[in-house]
Amino acid sequence: MMKKPKQLFDVSKHSMTIATVVILIAIFLFSGFTISPTLENPRMTFKEEPIEKNTELQIVPGDRFVYAYEVNETQFNITYEATQGPGCVLIELTESINNSRTCLNIQGNDNSGYDSVLEEPTILLFKPWMLALRENWEWNNSMYMTFDEMESKVTETYYRVMRTEIYRGRLSYVVEIRSDTGPFEYEWIDVEKRILLKSFGDAYSIELIDGLEFETNITE
Repeated sequence: MMKKPKQLFDVSKHSMTIATVVILIAIFLFSGFTISPTLENPRMTFKEEPIEKNTELQIVPGDRFVYAYEVNETQFNITYEATQGPGCVLIELTESINNSRTCLNIQGNDNSGYDSVLEEPTILLFKPWMLALRENWEWNNSMYMTFDEMESKVTETYYRVMRTEIYRGRLSYVVEIRSDTGPFEYEWIDVEKRILLKSFGDAYSIELIDGLEFETNITE
């Protein structure tokens, strides 16, 4: 049986594909544009299958990760830094002027309590479900729109570990993500650190370029 919705979310933040979030990050960095979440309704909730995590959060204060992003032939880098928060690990998008940060507990969750998403959508290097990965793992969640106390299902998202493979010298889980309303996405998740190494989908790609030890002589 799926969990009941834990909290309402602003539709402007959480009805996004990764590609949409990457485009918004580019807007933040290059134009100084800011988002003010003014919509009170509609909102999004998530119903998630039970999930069994097999490790704790591996991101620690002092970690710094740099990612290369490419969206529609536009390229840029962004940096995430981890510091000690009040009883949590604070992760911040350093180039953002919008206070793009979230605080994660040892289970990898922020205040929302969800495993599929974080409250701050621009934090793409980690999602709580990454702590549950193992061979042959599968999971799904449902997104609902609530409006004036009425609830309507928007989409179902399915996750599965396709295989493990060595990516630039690091053992990784290759995860396929598909939804009822969007294209397939593929993510390479580091087995040890449980963060994103690489992701690609329609018209975008993301790759970690600094923050972990890679074997530079590996041919993909």
